[in-house]
Amino acid sequence: METRFDIILFGAAGLAGRYGVKYLRKLATQKNLTWAVAGRSETKINSILSQLEEETGDKTISKIPIILADMSDKKTIQAMTSKTRVLVNACGPLRTIGGIVVECCIETKTHYIDISGEENFMHKLRLEYHEEAKKAGIYVVSACGFHSVLYDLGVLQLQEKFPGSLNSADIFIKADRDVPSPGGPSYNVSSWKSIIDVTLNKRELKELAARLPPINTPKLKPQNSPRYIPFRHQFEEGWATMLKSCDIGVIQRTQQYMYQEKKLRPVQIQTYYMLKHLWYLFFVVTFGIIFTLLVYFEFGRKLLLKYPFIFSCGLFDNKEPLKEMIETTWFRITLLGKGWKNKTVKPGEEYSSEPDHGMIIQYKGIDLAYGTTGLCAALSGIIMASETSKIPKTYGVITPGVAFGETTFMQQLLENGISAEVKEFPL
Repeated sequence: METRFDIILFGAAGLAGRYGVKYLRKLATQKNLTWAVAGRSETKINSILSQLEEETGDKTISKIPIILADMSDKKTIQAMTSKTRVLVNACGPLRTIGGIVVECCIETKTHYIDISGEENFMHKLRLEYHEEAKKAGIYVVSACGFHSVLYDLGVLQLQEKFPGSLNSADIFIKADRDVPSPGGPSYNVSSWKSIIDVTLNKRELKELAARLPPINTPKLKPQNSPRYIPFRHQFEEGWATMLKSCDIGVIQRTQQYMYQEKKLRPVQIQTYYMLKHLWYLFFVVTFGIIFTLLVYFEFGRKLLLKYPFIFSCGLFDNKEPLKEMIETTWFRITLLGKGWKNKTVKPGEEYSSEPDHGMIIQYKGIDLAYGTTGLCAALSGIIMASETSKIPKTYGVITPGVAFGETTFMQQLLENGISAEVKEFPL
């Protein structure tokens, strides 16, 4: 019988995949894990490996096995998944054809990880593949890019470190640069296509959500209600604006697991994006209106896809962002937790007094979209391959928090370029 690799990274030619290759080369080697890369174009993958070999001087990179696989050809996908214990999928968008990779992982009993932020796809995974994955004895873990992983595991860290009972956590994300922009887009066009696809399929999202079982946690008091009007907060410069994303659903599912299995009080979550200046909101709203007016019409979509740089105010383009742009953009994620110090509040208890103690954890790193996502993808595969015994034997479709909450994931993240700072304060 052919020996399986420990990890295969699928989508190595994409931007996030390239950084995933870089971190796999470093971290998988340290743990003596065997790995390979996969994608549609051998030429592109060879070019990426050659660049990495030139950057590092590591002559073994040219010997990394390459597997050709295409999501439009199930035979190639099944051949790929049969060769590995863990598959890390860095391809996207996944909503329409991503399911084929999960199907093949179930058939070949291969653990599956992806970096998708597509809520429609996440819902489909739970509805269509959860029971089959459980029967196969495999884990299916979506949303292992930078945001959901740091948010989800960050909340678990906040719960662990808080000196009492944690009631709520507001999460703020900020991205900026300390040097002048070299020009060009911040993100490539695949993310832009994903935004268009998600916008067009909101009805499908609602229908999928209606079929899912509800989050089974108690409604708690005091409530942590969303703040719809932009506001300042004391631990970050700029203006916080409400951010709706898949991350809240991911965190809520983890909190449901912690409530049901660990008897912990579920943390109420809100997420916000930090704008440097309030007047930036004018551009966000203006371009949002233009996008909405165009996206629902075929002619409008053609314009959006043909001229992404114009219609995204320079954020997205058919050209890739410059390496200098990627590697000089920093991010900071602030988790602001509030609760009661030195008090034990029961998991479902409605507490009459307002929280009296606060704690923040701030994570900072470089290049949230590609470098940190590549790191998170690589670490997810490495942890799944090397610390399987620490992952709950629930199997099926689970969240990053459930999968990696009791592993060394966060410790290794902090050893590879992400910094963390913790502060406490009375309210």
